[in-house]
Amino acid sequence: MKQFMEPQSVAIIGVSRYTGEGAFNILENLLSYRYQGRIYPINPSVSEILGVKTYSSVAEVTDDIDLAVIATPRALVPQLVKECADSNIKAIEIVAQGFSDASDEEGKQLQKEIDNIVKAGQTRVLGPNTFGTANAFINFSSTFIKIRMKRQPTGIICQTGAFFVGFSEMAFVGKGLDLGNACDVSFSEGLGYFDNDFETKVVALHIEGMQDTKAFTSISRDIARKKPIIALKTGQNEQAAKAIQSHTGSLTGRKEVWQAIFKQAGVIQVSDVEELIDLTGTFSLLPLMKKSKIGVATISGALGVMTIDASQNFDISIDTLSPKTQKLLDMVAPSWLKVNNPVDIWPIMIETQPITKLMIDGLEALLADHELGAVLVICAAFDEKWATDLCKLLSELAAAHPDKPLTCCIYGPCAAQAIREMQDAGKVVGFPTPERAIRALARLNEYSRLRSGL
Repeated sequence: MKQFMEPQSVAIIGVSRYTGEGAFNILENLLSYRYQGRIYPINPSVSEILGVKTYSSVAEVTDDIDLAVIATPRALVPQLVKECADSNIKAIEIVAQGFSDASDEEGKQLQKEIDNIVKAGQTRVLGPNTFGTANAFINFSSTFIKIRMKRQPTGIICQTGAFFVGFSEMAFVGKGLDLGNACDVSFSEGLGYFDNDFETKVVALHIEGMQDTKAFTSISRDIARKKPIIALKTGQNEQAAKAIQSHTGSLTGRKEVWQAIFKQAGVIQVSDVEELIDLTGTFSLLPLMKKSKIGVATISGALGVMTIDASQNFDISIDTLSPKTQKLLDMVAPSWLKVNNPVDIWPIMIETQPITKLMIDGLEALLADHELGAVLVICAAFDEKWATDLCKLLSELAAAHPDKPLTCCIYGPCAAQAIREMQDAGKVVGFPTPERAIRALARLNEYSRLRSGL
């Protein structure tokens, strides 16, 4: 798997001579990332592309090749896979579609030819119909679309390039592999790589279907003792299952079966992409929770009430503060204010200044409370300065309390900026609504207890 994820040399078979916007040129993308490994473009029609010498075939390359990326029409693929196997290339990625996912017999026959080559030797195949692999830590991606990578402790194993492209709220790829049709390299083998990868703190999965559920359950349970695995299983109704067959040719399975598999494996199942984004960010940045009670500080009483409502759906509580914390907060608050949990910090801010030592002292009191498993701050980003100041304040508080999860719900016209700045700072997870923040903390608490029991 390291040859897929950490290649020191890459052959790009079928690389296009066309470059620029809309060319989908893997070589051009790879050069733009400033990948430092050796690159061997394979194109018999030209002598060089973008200043890089080309070769007529992999057999012409005298150096060892860790990874071959085949980006040609499907009819050429089996012969090229054989050439790679004959050249002792152990890792191959197939970009083309139209194999087991095809509706015609030719595609299924082409897939059989590839399978026979794999069975006969030691070559491994990722795909077909794959975006390939990506590793921000070595500036590498084999994708034909230029993607946004970030050196963050997140790994993604998926069956669609959508997670490589990412979403406005999150670039999933610290490291990633798209299994595509998963004719050979499987989820369990991808997990095997992340099991021993110290740069990855959380593994996100997008699953349409798989064959090796027994191996998956076994390795997932081992990994879940060390780092969380979060899974989005799609195709849970008949119509979606039919769409999956035409997308990756995967077997989907019943919803109840997958729920049992995930529970046995210690995998955290999410309901949609939004929750996958939220939990991946949460688990990549926050420490585990030691208690189920959380402290909430809010500038909006109404949003504080919504937070209490949201907590009723989960096994976490927003309850009475400890006498020590209560006393500290009473000293900070105006004499007329009765301090509860959630703590209304707006009067403190109005009577003094927006971000003052008194407000910081109040948040410090919550973070120092050993009876609280986490702290949630609800605040507004009224303008760009507010967004930047909030990010600075909360990031500094999180750094001063590394063992206590600190998260926030930010609303207002510059909320998106504030949340993005906090993600980039890498200390605090931000959410646009209190419901999403509470759900993320609840799942963090769930995993914290789960890991102690595995």
